[in-house]
Amino acid sequence: MKSSSQENLVILAHQAKEKNDLPQAKQYLLEALRIGHNSAIVCELCEIYLSEKKEDQAYSLIKEEPDLFSNQDVFQTYLLVLKACHFNIEKLQLEYLLGKKIQTEIMPVTEVDQQNIMQNFRRLTNITESDYLKLFKLSKQNFVLLAQSLLLDPSQNFALRLSLCEDLIKLGIDQEIQVFILGKVKTFNPKNTMLLEKDPIYREVCTSIADYLRRDPSKLTLMIGELNIVMGLLYPKLHDFISHPDQFAHDFRKYIEEKKGGSNQELLNEIYQFLAQERLNDHFN
Repeated sequence: MKSSSQENLVILAHQAKEKNDLPQAKQYLLEALRIGHNSAIVCELCEIYLSEKKEDQAYSLIKEEPDLFSNQDVFQTYLLVLKACHFNIEKLQLEYLLGKKIQTEIMPVTEVDQQNIMQNFRRLTNITESDYLKLFKLSKQNFVLLAQSLLLDPSQNFALRLSLCEDLIKLGIDQEIQVFILGKVKTFNPKNTMLLEKDPIYREVCTSIADYLRRDPSKLTLMIGELNIVMGLLYPKLHDFISHPDQFAHDFRKYIEEKKGGSNQELLNEIYQFLAQERLNDHFN
């Protein structure tokens, strides 16, 4: 529901649009949004961004919506933004998630542009979110091929590996994919793999740590943040390294506090040696 002041700003925005003054209309809508969230205003703003060829801003705005699917206007705006961005990969992920074909045609960029995106991505030393999102402009075949080559590159950090693995899972890729973890080549099938936050081992370790630190929330936040890094390094093969989640949670806490990792001492030492090397590489890059 809009407040009266918000409604007035929307009226002014519509009047500006009638005069074809889109910059002024945009400012009114942005001011209206600052008063409070409203999905209809978000959709109008996205339409203006698209008309200005500012697809990246439209994408950032629509992705902040708490629910992209229940409101049909929001969903249709979301699809229009994906189409303008050529985010073919995200469209395919939506189809897999929803279990149905999306009628809006969302095409990848040309093959020449795709080759340029892949070549440029391989040259990057510091990858931003904007850099990564360009991969969504690829065809499914090229995305999988690039992901496989990057997952086998020991110079890539765990954060990129985690993102690629989860995007392959969201695509429902049903084939064996190789991934480099702690100096070893592992194999996983994305279609049969859970996202990190849904993995039972991850959830059990988090629950165990949360139970122990429930009276110290500030320490809990730091501990879970550190745990996410460690689990991200081992993902998507957590079960290859962690057979007893409660014991691992206990050993992980003790390792962070006293460098005493109990039965997981060797594993934790190896993990932090890899993390130290990654941080060193990032520093020099």
